[in-house]
Parts: sequence; C-alpha cells; structure tokens
Amino acid sequence: MRIGRARSLAAFALAVLLGPSGCGHTSSDGGTDEIPGLTKADREAQSAAMAELGRHWLKGPDGWTTAIVSGSPYAPDHFLRQCRTLTIKEMEPQDLSESDKLNGFEWVGRANFSPTSCREGGGQNTLVLDGMSNVVVNKQAGRWSQWVDFTPGPLRFAREKGRWQFNWDATYLRGTLPGPQDFANAGVR
Repeated sequence: MRIGRARSLAAFALAVLLGPSGCGHTSSDGGTDEIPGLTKADREAQSAAMAELGRHWLKGPDGWTTAIVSGSPYAPDHFLRQCRTLTIKEMEPQDLSESDKLNGFEWVGRANFSPTSCREGGGQNTLVLDGMSNVVVNKQAGRWSQWVDFTPGPLRFAREKGRWQFNWDATYLRGTLPGPQDFANAGVR
C-alpha cells in the first residue's frame, strides 16, 4: 500500500515537473466564466482551481487580496498582496497514460492566467512581487504600492482518486484569507 501511494505521488510530482503534454483549451476572452470548448473534466478542474483560490484570496471591489508572510521565522514580513483580477484564460490538461489511470489519476494539468495588475501594502520596505513585475516598485508600511503589470505563472494541480491536489509552491497558495487585523496591520483598506 505504501509503495503504491509513493508511486502515485511520484507520478504526480513527475507530471508537475514535466508540465502538460496535452492540447490546451483556450478562451478568446478569458474570464472566470466557463471557457468555451472545455471538456466536462476541464470545467471541473477550472471550478476546483477557482475554489482553491477562494480559500487563499478574498475577492473585493479593488480585486483579489491575500495575506502573505515571507522572510525568515526570526524576521517575518507580514503584508497584503492584491491582484486586480485572477482570471483563468486557459486550461491545459495533460494526456494521461494507462499507468496514470491505473494509479488513480483522473485529471492532471494546469490553469494559465491572464495578465493583471498587482500591488502590495504594508510590511517591510522590499520589492513588490519580489521584483518580478514590469517595473521596480517598493512596498511600504501604511499604504498600497503603485499598481504594476504582472502575468501570474500557471497553477499546476491534479485530481487523484476523487481528490484535487494543488502544488502548494504556487504563488497563489502561499497566502491566507485576510481578516480585519491583516488590513489594520498593513495600514490599508
């Protein structure tokens, strides 16, 4: 039983590392609504991805906000990250081999996101999005940074034996739902 579970996890890890090899299913307009041309399994995967994002991001009038803790345990940096939109523009399922299916995998792939605008508020005076945006901007305590252009990377995940498994390392899943105290600590609304 342990060996089978290890093989299943190894197959999932390999799928995440190698990326999808199947055809992509794309939407011309993007959006969180159903993407035209998706299979039933792809639509379920899209819904699962948005539900998982909803466990980490709070959707509000200015966008999607998450509370982040980065840095070391000895000097943690608590701040808020906000993306104007989190829109899945494409679902890329991976073709499953017979072995994948025998190991319990029902869907493996990734969700690709549309470019968006992001900002960060509160925390230490460090680079917004760790410098991965179109311009170099610092975040500051007590205020939101300026908006920067950003294209979020893909969110890789799989469904194995009826359960959705998300790659925690994805930037989207590092934060937690922000509460009133997180906004107060950051000094922003």
